[in-house]
Amino acid sequence: MVQEESVASRESKTSTINRVGTQTSSEAQESKPVSVEIRGQRLSIRSNHDPAFVRSLADHIDAKVAELQKAAPAVSLSKLLMLASMTVAEELFEARQEIDRLRDEITNRTDAMLALLDEAGGDGPSPETG
Repeated sequence: MVQEESVASRESKTSTINRVGTQTSSEAQESKPVSVEIRGQRLSIRSNHDPAFVRSLADHIDAKVAELQKAAPAVSLSKLLMLASMTVAEELFEARQEIDRLRDEITNRTDAMLALLDEAGGDGPSPETG
């Protein structure tokens, strides 16, 4: 999705990481630098996503770190960032599980409705009566 901008990446072909996590060349998708700030630390990253989207990601991480920092003010920023990344990963995994559960529920309900239609002669009304 995003990658930290470095001198080497500016001098050579830059690459970005898309949402799936595979690298794509900058020739396929234009990658632009976006400046973000997390807990006062400025970072310039390259992304093929809209800059507002990238900033919203950074804002989300910043809010997570701030929340953790209130609970544990003596913990170093690097550890807070790791904890925040674990929290976000947990949220992602839980959301994926919920999506899977909802897909299963939709499949089960669809199958049940189709079975009811089959039992009722679910071809619909005949052209003469409908």
